[in-house]
Amino acid sequence: MAISLSTAVLEAMGFRPLSPGEPISARFHSLHVYEIQGLIVDEASLPARIGAIAGRPYQLAVGASVNAICRTLVNDDLADSEQEWRKEHKCTPPYLVVHLGPTEEHSFAGTHAKMDEPTISTYDGFPQARGELHAWAQDVLPSLLAGLASSFSLHDQPVKFVPTDRAFYGITIDNRTVIDTRVSLSASGYGSTRVSAEQAAERLASAMDIASGMKQKVARFFHLALHEDDPLKRFLYFFLAIEIETHATFSTIDHARQFSSIVLPPAHAALTTQAFFDNQRQKWTNLNDRFVWCVICAWPHLSDSDAKEFKRLKTIRDEIAHGSLATPPADAVRAVEKLAAKLQLPAP
Repeated sequence: MAISLSTAVLEAMGFRPLSPGEPISARFHSLHVYEIQGLIVDEASLPARIGAIAGRPYQLAVGASVNAICRTLVNDDLADSEQEWRKEHKCTPPYLVVHLGPTEEHSFAGTHAKMDEPTISTYDGFPQARGELHAWAQDVLPSLLAGLASSFSLHDQPVKFVPTDRAFYGITIDNRTVIDTRVSLSASGYGSTRVSAEQAAERLASAMDIASGMKQKVARFFHLALHEDDPLKRFLYFFLAIEIETHATFSTIDHARQFSSIVLPPAHAALTTQAFFDNQRQKWTNLNDRFVWCVICAWPHLSDSDAKEFKRLKTIRDEIAHGSLATPPADAVRAVEKLAAKLQLPAP
């Protein structure tokens, strides 16, 4: 929730009222910074990567220095002192930084500013630009973070991308930087695996491929699970991601063709056999049956052990739904995350 400040407070902070002859307009950007837990990257910044999700472009880079990463992405530092920034945000490298923007050009909607060359400071003067970038982030970040979690966590121990900092700034047509601030209120030990620059680059590429193809509903629950500390909610969110993916995949299967490739009907009753199996398939509303059929027909990278694990996880989910289990076992929380991630991998 943003806090409105009075004119007296703004002027005490060094802002002055602008005259009608001092218009400000700029195109805005946002930087989303995540601490990566469970991974060690030695390079200050790996090369930037460019992608798009739901038609929205983005850039990202990973490295051990948040300033080096931001120089890679936007040719500027995030913090005057990276050491002090780390203390303030209680974080350690490596970091992921996602860059969104630029927006359309937006005009200043406030009353007060500091016109200090080459920087213009304003207070909550560009709400429409914030709204545009917020919608942009809602389209990109859930799928992207789910893809990153899928790509990195399947190789090693769990890897978490923890929101750490965010920057919002604009660039005017004459190349001045607009820093638009506002005060907000909000009601919060792991091991690491070292990866080479080549391994990190490979997994980033895989993550971006996963993110670009991830269904938005799946991404939404996957994203909620990633940022949930409560084991019950985390388990249920990941299971919902699996359930949605299963039903969506099941609906895309050419069932008649798959039946004919698995079952050879007798020559004397080929049509009857096909009709019989088609009728059986219409009765497959059970989630476990649909999951198994997807393993057979659409997910060649899953195995018997994955089908068995899903059945175990579904039993736990049902026990929670029926009230006989209050909290899922810790191993089940990790297992459901791993299975949800595995479903997002492209078939070989």
